[in-house]
Amino acid sequence: MTLTRRTFSISSGAALLAGFTTARAQSDGKIILGQSAAFTGPAAQLGIQFYQGAKLYFDRANAQGGMGRQQIEILRLDDGYEPARCAENTQKLMANDVFALFGYIGTPTSAVALPMATREKIPFIAPFTGAMALREPFNRYAFHIRASYNDETALIVKQLTNMG
Repeated sequence: MTLTRRTFSISSGAALLAGFTTARAQSDGKIILGQSAAFTGPAAQLGIQFYQGAKLYFDRANAQGGMGRQQIEILRLDDGYEPARCAENTQKLMANDVFALFGYIGTPTSAVALPMATREKIPFIAPFTGAMALREPFNRYAFHIRASYNDETALIVKQLTNMG
């Protein structure tokens, strides 16, 4: 099998989930990930597409026995890309004892949710944002699979420079 960035990212996320199952076990043989994202409003397609892609992958993993024999489910709530709604949703997800917060879309909502996750020592996995404010200072509960905006910009400039 060829190792692509996509395969690496997905495998890294799966390995991360496997490592946390002992630290934050859930009942019913399920790993429940909580997602607050835009499923309505101007950023809806980002939330919808992220969710559908993740669900497709987790459905495949579940069909092959899940992660450590536990099925992976996503409990999702619509925040419409609004930080206040995201904070309410995050509180509800944490009250439901989700294993991790997963796939939050955008900087404004992630910036509200990450401190909440950190306070409760809940992993914050795969936020769809490259904002440095979510990377510095280092946060042991935040797991980014997207490059930072700084890294993206540096590579764009490098590519343009190389092209002349």
